[in-house]
Order: sequence, then structure tokens, then C-alpha cells
Amino acid sequence: MLALRCISLAALVLLAATSGCVTTTEGGFKADRKEEVARRVDAATQYLQKGNTEQAIVHLRRALEIDPRSAPVNETLARVFAQSGEYELADQHFRAAIDAEPGFSRARNNYAAFLYSRGEVDAAIVQLEKVTADTLYEKRADAFTNLGKAYLRKGETAKAEEVFDRAIKMDRRQAAAMLELADINVQRGQYPEASRVFGFYRAAGLRPTPRSLLIGIRIARATGERDTEASYALQLKGLYPESDEYRTYQAMPPAR
Repeated sequence: MLALRCISLAALVLLAATSGCVTTTEGGFKADRKEEVARRVDAATQYLQKGNTEQAIVHLRRALEIDPRSAPVNETLARVFAQSGEYELADQHFRAAIDAEPGFSRARNNYAAFLYSRGEVDAAIVQLEKVTADTLYEKRADAFTNLGKAYLRKGETAKAEEVFDRAIKMDRRQAAAMLELADINVQRGQYPEASRVFGFYRAAGLRPTPRSLLIGIRIARATGERDTEASYALQLKGLYPESDEYRTYQAMPPAR
């Protein structure tokens, strides 16, 4: 009887040990698959940055086979399809990424940019408002700048001004928000405030654009800074002689 009990106990110990091995193996297998998906997404992203969408899809196809609901895989696929002009597929995969992981703010931000580029401004605003509500999103200031541009495109200037201001307060490198805010103040005739914000933009040290130079000309003219106006005008003529902004400048009445 004692021998039988010993045999039964030994059998239970062996079963428990075997079960433990199986669990560990499965856990390791799942971890390996997760790591492979991450590697494939990283590789695809590098190819996408180089403009090689075909090789990006090779990696993403394999990653999708491993985990069809992976939010990073679907979001990266969406960007690939957007870049290659396959917009319906891009929209489909952006939605799949967000459905799989509603808190994936990067996917929402990129989806909003995609929607904005397609002229779907209201839909872009819906996504961006959710992104800016994510206080831990590392590119929240960028999202506020993008939201401001979307509001401007709808003609909602007051809302745009508010979110541009928030973007600048979060990150003094938000040059696009600074330029837009300066322009809003120019349009309102509030030149001292426009000059203040434009000064932040200039301090960013970016290459001047036709638009930034024209805004600078308008501010300088309104504030009586003739030398500054002439400098901006010379740059606009030298760098962008065929631009609409230079033609606008040429059509401006002479300074008094």
C-alpha cells in the first residue's frame, strides 16, 4: 500500500514538472513571436523612411501573419499604403490599429494627418482632440499645432489661437505654431503681439520660407522697421522670386 502511494506521489510530481515545462515553453514562444513582430515593424519603418515600400510590406506581411490585430503593425501598414497612394487601404489599417488599441495616440495623430491631407478636416479634428487629451503622449505639442491648423482651415480662428498658444507653452520649438499665431495677429492688426511671437519664430533659426518672409515684411512695415522690412524683401526676392508671396509683396502699396 505504501509503495502504491509512493508511486502515485511520484507520478503527480512528474506531471507537475512536465506541466511547468510546457507553460514555460509556451510563454517563451509567445515572447519570441512578440519580439519578431517588433523587429519586423522596426525594419519596415526604416524601409518606409527610405521610400522603399515594397520591402516594408515584406516585413509587415510576416508580422501581420503572426499577429493580425497588432496596432503597430496596422499603423505602419497604413502609413505604407498612404505613401504609395492606396488611400482606402491606408484608412482601413489606421482604423484597425485604433480599434485594436484605442489609446495608441501615435496612430491617431498619424491618422489625423492622413485625414487632413485628404481634406477630411472634421474627421481629423475628432482624432486630434483625442490625441491632445492624452497628457502622457510624447508629441502632444505637435498634436496641438496640428489641431490649430485644422481649426484654422475651418475658419475657427479663436480655437486655433488657443491651441497654438498651448503648443508653444508646452514646447518653445513649435515654430509652425508661432508662425500661425503671428499671422493671426497680423490679420487682426495686432502688430506688437505679432512682432513678439514672430520674434520667437525667428529665434528658432529655421530657413525662412516665402510665407514667413511676407509675414515679417508686414510686421516690419506696420511697426516702422524699414531696415528689417528691406532685409526681408531682399531675401524674398533672392530666394523665392517666383513665389506667390513675392508677387503679393510686389503688389503691396509703397510704404509711407
